[in-house]
Amino acid sequence: MTTSTRAPSIVVPFPDGGRVAVVSDLQRTALVERLFLLAEQNDAERTGIIAALAEARPDALLLLGDHVFLGASSRAWAFFDRLVEPLRAAGIELLPILGNHDCWSIGPRGLRHYFARFPRLEGRRFYTTRLGPLGIVALDSNRFFTPSSRWDEQSLFYDKTLADLDADPDVRGILVLVHHPPFTNGTVTGPSALTERSFVPSFLRSRKTLMMLSGHVHAYEHFVREGRHFVVCGGGGGPRHRLLPKERQTFRDLFDGPSIRDFHFLTLAPDETGLDVRALGLAKGATRVSPMDRFRLDWPG
Repeated sequence: MTTSTRAPSIVVPFPDGGRVAVVSDLQRTALVERLFLLAEQNDAERTGIIAALAEARPDALLLLGDHVFLGASSRAWAFFDRLVEPLRAAGIELLPILGNHDCWSIGPRGLRHYFARFPRLEGRRFYTTRLGPLGIVALDSNRFFTPSSRWDEQSLFYDKTLADLDADPDVRGILVLVHHPPFTNGTVTGPSALTERSFVPSFLRSRKTLMMLSGHVHAYEHFVREGRHFVVCGGGGGPRHRLLPKERQTFRDLFDGPSIRDFHFLTLAPDETGLDVRALGLAKGATRVSPMDRFRLDWPG
């Protein structure tokens, strides 16, 4: 499966006063994880997160990767189809990026499954779109599964897109989406030096960038670097990851929560002066989400 050579831009209708939601790592726990790692299976909580998203009815939902455990598995993708049917039925626009699990395949089978679920992508592994005053830059951080020529193409696209969005007077702020977090205190998987090296410098140079959103680590974390926000939002239902205790953290987490975080998703509400960001959490065994975190990002001057 090759990526389209046309300009990687997706047009999504987005009403004034529209809202965006963010979720990641919806994959089920594999049998090998349950047997050898004693990892939790979270089918009820995963379904609860999707039900809460359908009830919230955002205009667009950003999916930050790892939709399934094994990208090559037709059965896993069929489960995903059933899982997100309430979102599709509610008319919520689904805007995904690739996670490493989505790419797990011999040959292009995993990508075929992925692109079949998201035909609007037309084979794009990276793209940009506008959601009201927000410019969205969706990237593929799976370097191992990406040919060097495609990786270089993405790098050029990324820098050019940030420059174009910075110059667009209708864009008030920019969000960058990656699967692998540049910063995390995760104990199962750590920070991605590749993401930090490849994507963070341009993000920090851009005038309008607000937040880099990632998944991969099954936890909620919030960091600030040079006035820009980095949020790990990996609480869609994969087995939760323990974080380092505060006294051992490499990166200062602004969220004062327990080492194992609740399942969660984000809602983003743009208004005249900025972006209201809320994290809604679902505790293990709970049936309703509740407020977990909230912060505000002002539009750059």
